[in-house]
Amino acid sequence: MFQNFLEQIDDKPSRAIEGSLSLMTLSDLMQWIETSRRSGTLSVANDENTKRFFFQDGRLIFIWSEKEGERLCEALCDMTGLPLELILDTLRTADQLSISCIGYLANEQGIPLERLTALINVLAERAIADVITWKAGRFRFTDNLPLTVLSSPVTLPTTQVLLESALLIDENDLAGKASTDFVLDELFNLIRKGAINLPPLPTEMQELMNRINTPDLVIDEVIDCITDPLLVSKILRICNSSFYGRRCNISTLREAVVYMGLKSLLSIVTVHALSGFSPRNEHEIHLLLRHSLATGMIAKQLARDLGYNHDQAFICGLLHDLGWIVMLELLAEYDLPTERRDKLIMDHHGVVGGLVAKKWNLSDDIQEVIRCHHCPANAQAYPRLVEVIHIADLLTKNETPLPLLAHSPLYQSVYAVTAPFSDRLDELDQEIDAILSPL
Repeated sequence: MFQNFLEQIDDKPSRAIEGSLSLMTLSDLMQWIETSRRSGTLSVANDENTKRFFFQDGRLIFIWSEKEGERLCEALCDMTGLPLELILDTLRTADQLSISCIGYLANEQGIPLERLTALINVLAERAIADVITWKAGRFRFTDNLPLTVLSSPVTLPTTQVLLESALLIDENDLAGKASTDFVLDELFNLIRKGAINLPPLPTEMQELMNRINTPDLVIDEVIDCITDPLLVSKILRICNSSFYGRRCNISTLREAVVYMGLKSLLSIVTVHALSGFSPRNEHEIHLLLRHSLATGMIAKQLARDLGYNHDQAFICGLLHDLGWIVMLELLAEYDLPTERRDKLIMDHHGVVGGLVAKKWNLSDDIQEVIRCHHCPANAQAYPRLVEVIHIADLLTKNETPLPLLAHSPLYQSVYAVTAPFSDRLDELDQEIDAILSPL
C-alpha cells in the first residue's frame, strides 16, 4: 500500500536466518518460533508474492500481505465501512509516531479490539494456508520488529492459527482420493464455521457438574439428578465391589454417594454417559474411556502430591480427549480409510473438543485443557493445570515428554513424586475395571 510502512525497526543489532521453504516448511518455522518464544519478523516469498509475519515472545501479533483477500487495509474497509484513505492515514500516523498501529486504529477509529483480533486471525489463516500450498519459496527470519507492531494488543497462539489455516487448504491440495478429500474438506469447513451439529451434554453429566460446583451443596440435590435405573445399579455394584473394600452392604444411593465421594461418582456418571455415545465405535470408545479414566486418576494423584487442586485435575483429565470421542461419531458418517480418519482425529480433536466443551458450557479450565493438552505452551489461563494433564496423558501412554517440557520445573517435580505413585498402578487398574465393566 505504501512503501515505508512497517520498515521502521528498533536500533538493536539484527540477526537473521534464511533458506528454502522446501527444506524448512512454514509450519516448522512457526512452531520453532513459538516453542523458542522468538520475537522477530518472518518474511516468505515466491515468484508472485511476499508476506511478512510478525511475532513477539512466540505469538503471532501481525501479518502483512499484498495478495488479494489478505490485504489488511481492504479488509478493514470492508469490515468497518471506513474510507480506505482514512485507514491508510491512520496507519501512516502510527508509523510516524512509532506506536502500535493496531492499538492506534482501535483508539482513533473506535474499532473494537476483539474485532481487530478476529480480523488479523482470519488474514493470518488465509496467508499461511496459501504459503503451505506453494511448490517453492524462500524465507528469512530476523529477530527485529518494526516499531509499528511492537507491543501490539493482538497476540495470537501460533500453533492454533497454523491448525486453523490447515482447514482452509483447497481439497485438491489434500493427499488421498478425490472423493475422500471432498468429505474431509467439507468436515473441515463445518468445524471451522462452528456449523457442525454437535451433540448436547448428557443430562446426568450437566446436572451433576452444576451441582458439584455449587456452594453449600446438599447431597439430596445430587441424588435427585441421577434417575437412570441402570446407572443407579452400576453405582451400587461398584461401591460394593472388592476394590472399595466395603464390609457392610450399601443398598441406597445416598450411602453410595457419601461413601464414594462426588468425584468418583462423577467418573462413573461420565463414563456411563459417554460409553453409549457412538455405538458404531464401541470398542474404540471403551479404550478411550479407559485411557481417560487413567489420565484423570493419575492427574488427580499428581495434583495432590504437588499441592494443586486434585479434584479439578481429575475432572479435566477425565474429559481431556472429549473431542476424540465426538469425532469418532462425526466421522462415522463418512467412508474414510481408517488411517486417514485416525490422522484427522489426532490432528484436530483438541479443536473439536473445545467446540463441544464450549457448547456444553463446561468451565474455562476444562475448555483450555481440552484445547491445549497436546501443546501446553499454548495455555494462557491455566498453564500449570494443562501441564499436569499433559504429563498424566504421557504417563498413561508410557511416552516421553516434548524436549521443551522435559526441562520445566513442574515436569521434574512430577517425576520426583511418581515413584511412590507407581506402586498404586494395580489398584488404579482395578478401579477402572470396576467402572468400565458391564452390569
